[in-house]
Amino acid sequence: MSKRSAGWATVLVLLCAGCAGTIKTGGEKLPYTPSKPEPLPQVLMKTTMGDLKIELFEDSCPNTVANFVELVEKKFYDGLAFHRIIKDFCVQGGDPEGTGAGGPGYMLPPEFYDGYKKNEYGTLAMAKPGNTTDQSGSQFYFNVKKAPGGNRDLDGKHVVFGKVIDGLDVLEKMANVQVVGSSPQEPVKMLSVTMIRKRDHPYECKQRIAQPVEAVVPIPAGEKTAQPAKTDAPAKTEKTGAAAPEAKTEAAPEAKSAESEKTAKTE
Repeated sequence: MSKRSAGWATVLVLLCAGCAGTIKTGGEKLPYTPSKPEPLPQVLMKTTMGDLKIELFEDSCPNTVANFVELVEKKFYDGLAFHRIIKDFCVQGGDPEGTGAGGPGYMLPPEFYDGYKKNEYGTLAMAKPGNTTDQSGSQFYFNVKKAPGGNRDLDGKHVVFGKVIDGLDVLEKMANVQVVGSSPQEPVKMLSVTMIRKRDHPYECKQRIAQPVEAVVPIPAGEKTAQPAKTDAPAKTEKTGAAAPEAKTEAAPEAKSAESEKTAKTE
């Protein structure tokens, strides 16, 4: 069995007892229920193009939010670039390798319960490999499609875990930077990501899954599901413990075809 096959076969899911909730596609709802209505957690993301204030949907996807808060408080995102930007589609970041295949060394099970959030303009969602419902452990994207409803073809595929509540003008500037393919000509980075507000309980990711070695991307509407990137499983990185590709791992051709069409409009 190859290293990559072994990575797929090794599942490191930590399940919690007493879970409840109606599940649409996978995942298990954590048992945390507020004793009274509480304000949602908020994050301040300072970027090279301005600040974004983000509200996190803890009630609809608590494990995903707990994981994000954990990474924020570990300063995981500070200094990372938005490596993939497609006008009128997405602004994607959270990869410490900058290749589309990096992460914290694990992935997350999907959280799609009754009333799960939609991929509307200004929302924040997890990226994922094209051939599974498992979500990236750290890579996320902002929905920047302004058409009515936004990127609704991604609903039920990518977990939406937050939205920009202040700084949509900054997000719009980020979505319109000059790109080569889908890579910004000038780096667009997260300078720092910090918690503004959180609820009074520990934030700990309870469910994790082994991370495969392939790019994780949302796919533009009308395109086929992305195929796994052709990379061998290399040694782990010192920073994250995640398997990092020996050479740059690009998005699958199906995703890149849509990006190339958009490049003509943005270059």
